[in-house]
Amino acid sequence: MSSDELLTELKVYAKGTKAFFVDDKDAWVQAELTEKTVDAGAGTVQLAFEGAGGATYKFAASFGELAKKTKVLPPLCNPAVQEGIDDLTSLSHLNEPAVLHNLQVRYGQHSIYTYSGIVLVALNPFARVALYSQDTLEAYAGRMRGELEPHLFAISEDAFQGMVRDKRNQTIIVSGESGAGKTMSAKYIMRYFASAHEDTAKGEISRVEEQILATNPVLEAFGNAKTTRNDNSSRFGKFVEIRFNERHAIEAAVIRTYLLERSRLVYQPTTERNYHVFYQLLAATEVAQAEGLGLGGRGWEAFHYTQQGGSGQIANVDDALEFANTASALDVIGVGREQQGQVWAVLAALLHVGNIDIQGASERVGASIADDDAAFGHAARLLSVDPAGLRKWLTKRQIVTRSEKIVSNMTRAQALVVRDSVAKYVYAHLFDWVVRTINAALAGDNAATASFIGVLDIYGFEHFARNSFEQFCINYANEKLQQNFNRHVFKLEQEEYQREQLQNWTFVDFQDNQPCIDLIEGKLGVLALLDEECRLQQGSDANFAEKLIGQYSAGGAQKAAAAAAFFRKPRFGADAFTIRHYAHDVEYAAEGFVEKNRDTVPDEIQNVLRASTGPLLPLLLGGGGDGDDDEQTQQQQQREQGGAGAAPRAPGRLSVRVARKPTLGAVFKHSLASLMETIEATDSHYIRCIKPNEVKQAWLFDAPMVLAQLRACGVLETIRISCAGYPSRLAIPDFIRRYRVLVADARPEQAMSLDAFRELAAQILDAAFGRQGAKWQVGLTKVFFRAGMLALIEKQRVERLNAAATAIQALVRSYQQRRRFVRQRASVRVLQTAARGLLARRQTTLLRRTRAATAVQSAVRGFLARRATGRTRRAVVRLQALVRAAQARAAFAGLRRTWGATRLQQLARGYLARTAAARERHLVTRMQARVRHKQAKRAVEKRRDEARSAAHFQQVTY
Repeated sequence: MSSDELLTELKVYAKGTKAFFVDDKDAWVQAELTEKTVDAGAGTVQLAFEGAGGATYKFAASFGELAKKTKVLPPLCNPAVQEGIDDLTSLSHLNEPAVLHNLQVRYGQHSIYTYSGIVLVALNPFARVALYSQDTLEAYAGRMRGELEPHLFAISEDAFQGMVRDKRNQTIIVSGESGAGKTMSAKYIMRYFASAHEDTAKGEISRVEEQILATNPVLEAFGNAKTTRNDNSSRFGKFVEIRFNERHAIEAAVIRTYLLERSRLVYQPTTERNYHVFYQLLAATEVAQAEGLGLGGRGWEAFHYTQQGGSGQIANVDDALEFANTASALDVIGVGREQQGQVWAVLAALLHVGNIDIQGASERVGASIADDDAAFGHAARLLSVDPAGLRKWLTKRQIVTRSEKIVSNMTRAQALVVRDSVAKYVYAHLFDWVVRTINAALAGDNAATASFIGVLDIYGFEHFARNSFEQFCINYANEKLQQNFNRHVFKLEQEEYQREQLQNWTFVDFQDNQPCIDLIEGKLGVLALLDEECRLQQGSDANFAEKLIGQYSAGGAQKAAAAAAFFRKPRFGADAFTIRHYAHDVEYAAEGFVEKNRDTVPDEIQNVLRASTGPLLPLLLGGGGDGDDDEQTQQQQQREQGGAGAAPRAPGRLSVRVARKPTLGAVFKHSLASLMETIEATDSHYIRCIKPNEVKQAWLFDAPMVLAQLRACGVLETIRISCAGYPSRLAIPDFIRRYRVLVADARPEQAMSLDAFRELAAQILDAAFGRQGAKWQVGLTKVFFRAGMLALIEKQRVERLNAAATAIQALVRSYQQRRRFVRQRASVRVLQTAARGLLARRQTTLLRRTRAATAVQSAVRGFLARRATGRTRRAVVRLQALVRAAQARAAFAGLRRTWGATRLQQLARGYLARTAAARERHLVTRMQARVRHKQAKRAVEKRRDEARSAAHFQQVTY
């Protein structure tokens, strides 16, 4: 970069401009430029910024350091008008903090979707949002991308229109880490295709569309689990191929799955759960209490495979209701109630397998299973296998040599590994059978389809404190997808440059991760060395790690220099290795790699299981390996592995190879290659799901965590590729309409033809930047800018408009003041004349009124005096009359009271005398009556006595 170019770039750093700095908490903060010193002679630049709270930030560098990129100017903030825009590539300044700040602003506005060129960035809100209703779905149907707010429905419609318009197959790639919302996004995308363009007269979805929607609860039940990061985490990759007929209606669908996390069946970390279907089965009372399953109504705490995480329930989730939804979905895809009962029996058997108590105090005694082990009896009965054969091969193993077969006892630890392997083996085949059943139901009546749209729900880049084989395969898949993504973005960028016929430009270079992929899948890569170790009977994780370190660490004789740059050995020990992935350096623990890659069950136990008399288990085990690999695929992998070399035998030890069947890594590599072929043959659309915080709190934005995911999912790499070329671009008419103010003599009639448009655009750019063709180019229909140039010309436009506005304001204000002064002076003169005449007339009127008032007052005062005297005399006469009348009435009233009192006394005394006389007479009469009564009683008594006497009796008798 020359000094002139540096000076041009420094023009953007004007006082008042805001830039980003890192504070003490490693967070990006905004600071305003307060001082700028550029010494072109000495070739130095010094900038001083002031942030919130008075914090100061200083930057100093020489032109040489800036040219060599040893120091980089502070990244600038975008104008306030661009905060919260819906496309990150439209930002004037494309840098990490600006992108992060724009996403944070939109997330604070509850806008979870943002475009980044061809990528849709989706932030998980961790809350219910009203963005997926039927009205919203219909609003995006038939609309071009960009007409409405960013939405995954817009991406879905863009893919559908691309299939219809270009007659090319499409792929929508949904990626992100666990808990970012990939599963829900893929579910809504499939719902959009099933509902937005239904091909029925009544608007009802077809049977196939209904079955596509029914696959979600089934696959979630059998393939999703609760993790520390997500309550409904997909533990497998899924590619749904939705096939359309010539009328663009859904005709059929095919689902391919990748790398089911089998180890989760037998082990769950703290606070995590096994697959949902086990807890749903135990919560379904009518099924769990059935005597045939042997569950006895027990909860998840009673089974080893469901209680290890210590968390058997999910908040706001009813497992019994989810079980009913799963059963209904199975009905829709063609699994009847009878066959569902067989599936529940297999799941119950796996729960009992985990409870089998394998005994064995020492290696000499060997492992054993008690005859009365109830869990073993339930498992053998539900699987319909020979109990004796199952008991034997769970505790013993058979070694096949060239001359004989040797049966030996296993230790308890080895028997537990075999027990868990059997459970993983059966469940993996059950999951594959479910996928095959779904595909059979979605096959449709007509196998011939015109086109398809694929929806890839794939696991995102993973980096934990301890990383094992599962994380290795997941990150390997993300390396392949990232390479495809980079090439796709690079290809689109170059195609636009060629289509616009830009001159003097070179191909944009981007970071190709092919050496890292070669390190993993190359001829002597990690997978090849792992497969080689797995083919040895005595193969171990330690030997694998030792070979890997010897191959790629310093001093390795056969290491490839490009691939070795992406490999690091551990500082201490030799049981781990580090791969420098595109997103982050990840250290993998070698422990478990060999066993997980083999993923084999002893042939003897496989024979016991295949000999089952049950209706479902032989069907499961006869369906092949992974859901997307048939027998020919396995044979091909077997032939490929057969060509690789074997490790040398140790002296004095017979090294026996196991059967050469495809390892899990080889199968995954083949299925991943097939997936990449499908993606590369289609038009790709990308949705990057971001998890905004670790605690799953609604609308909480953790900036460092989001920034790490933006780097991991390639969004920032897309911006970097764009910045390496011409990231900012405008259509020529829009450019002229906005920036023609920079040319004084530009007139609309000068740009009537397309050539004249381009000439005028070049004239404007010359006026803004001078003859610096490397910073901008005019294409056929667009103007292209290097990074920061659009902000610089926008700054010049604002300055020109501000200067013009200032001049116009000065003239207008001067004219307005002069006109106002003249008007005020004329108004004052007219006002003075009117005021003086008014004052004179007022004085004359006052004198006249004073003289008239004096005469009126004299007459009025005489009249008032006479009237007052008459009123007084009349009042006195009236008062006298009233007083005399009152006195007369008072005397008359006194006489009446005296007469009334006398009469009242007369009446009262008469009444009292009569009352007293009557009372005395009454008392005398009563006294006489009592005396006479008493005398009569005495006479009667006397006569009664006489009657009772003897003389009287004799007289009567005689």
